[in-house]
Amino acid sequence: MNSDFFGNFDEEPQIDLTPLIDCLFMLIIFFVLTMSFSKPVLEVMLPQAAHGEVSRERNDLLLSVKKDGSLWLGSESTTLEGLSAALDAAPERTLNIYMDREAPFAKFVEVMDLAKVKREGRFVISTDPEPAASANTASASETTRGTVHE
Repeated sequence: MNSDFFGNFDEEPQIDLTPLIDCLFMLIIFFVLTMSFSKPVLEVMLPQAAHGEVSRERNDLLLSVKKDGSLWLGSESTTLEGLSAALDAAPERTLNIYMDREAPFAKFVEVMDLAKVKREGRFVISTDPEPAASANTASASETTRGTVHE
């Protein structure tokens, strides 16, 4: 047999890495651009709701969380323990939470944890209606309600 027909097997086979490197550079560029244009995860503007229902009846436990993180049940200052006792004392009343937009998020989490335990996830977070909706459907004294589902 002729050895020229099969070629010379003394050379090592080589793989061209140029297309692989091109693909890797394209992926790196894609992910870098994607991350640079994405918004930070924790930058949250709370709260506004477009599709809430207007509530006119008042049989709720009104909890307000102020900008400084203080808790107010109705018009009285309270703590998480006081809120827990009030929720136990009135199980038939709905917990209605008014959370200041600039309140500490940690306080929001504490209140939500307590509300989930005491109300089994059934409570209301009051929000401001969108500006266009507020002129048409709600007066300044009405509350827009949105329920929280787990």
